[in-house]
Amino acid sequence: MLRLFFALQPMPWQNSALADAVAPLVTQLSAQRVPAENLHATLCFIGAVAEEKLDALKAAAQEVRARAVTLNFDQLEYWAKPGIVCATAAESAGAMPAQALSSQLADAAVAAGFAPDAKPLRAHLTLARKVDATLASEGEWPRPLSPPANLRFDRFVLMRSERGEAGSIYSVVAEWLLDDNKSR
Repeated sequence: MLRLFFALQPMPWQNSALADAVAPLVTQLSAQRVPAENLHATLCFIGAVAEEKLDALKAAAQEVRARAVTLNFDQLEYWAKPGIVCATAAESAGAMPAQALSSQLADAAVAAGFAPDAKPLRAHLTLARKVDATLASEGEWPRPLSPPANLRFDRFVLMRSERGEAGSIYSVVAEWLLDDNKSR
């Protein structure tokens, strides 16, 4: 079984810049830094999919029509229950196309016979895991992300999550351009 989800993925240089910007905070919180190559904003979590059904999921995504998305990740939040620090995107004009894309992907997956975890989109990039709760509770949250990351996404991806010795490993299975939405 493949563990799959649709996401927006920043460019590699943007991921590196974000990871570097929060590195001192991650150290301060005795947390585990999320590798830069793993940064993504989940749009729609599909879950376990049999490999023989992968083509049906790709075909469903191919039918989704959406325009490019711009999100302004301008603050850092500590989420106690999962023990993470993430960059969150302010509600803005960019949030509407992202929410619409998320909903369209969930609807397309359901129509194709899948059962996605259809939660409302809360655009975020997880930057640190296993945050020391005591240290995190000493700080004020949310706090500004400096500099803010204003990211434009011209594609969405289908990603696979696998467990590795050091944590989750994410890989892109397929990608689709936004605006004209041609598969690559």
